[in-house]
Amino acid sequence: MAPPIDERRAEAQRITTRFENHLRTSRASELASWGRLLEAEALLCPGKELPMSADELDLLARIHVKQGQYDLARRRWEDAAKIGNPRAEFEECLKVLENWLAFSHRMWIWKIKLATAVVTLLLSIWILIQ
Repeated sequence: MAPPIDERRAEAQRITTRFENHLRTSRASELASWGRLLEAEALLCPGKELPMSADELDLLARIHVKQGQYDLARRRWEDAAKIGNPRAEFEECLKVLENWLAFSHRMWIWKIKLATAVVTLLLSIWILIQ
């Protein structure tokens, strides 16, 4: 016996929605790879609504990283880890992001110290010359 028409329609709608989501994610990924980050983000978040699939959230997080929006990227990977099957992948992305931010912070401190040392050296030379 065939399933009722309502069940078949619901199944067809579910399949269509999943297919449309996959197409949207693919197109957004393509746009992001071309550097068209704002367009990719807009495609993933129509009407400023967050995507509901882990793959879309992951792509959105990667777009945020390229835009330098690290807090948003962290939130999107946290959201993806809550709903996605490969949780370890998203948790690894979060670890890499934290390591990058810590490294970046150390580099800024090193640059400030180096600039201070150079300025001090130049001032010392200038004072000796005078």
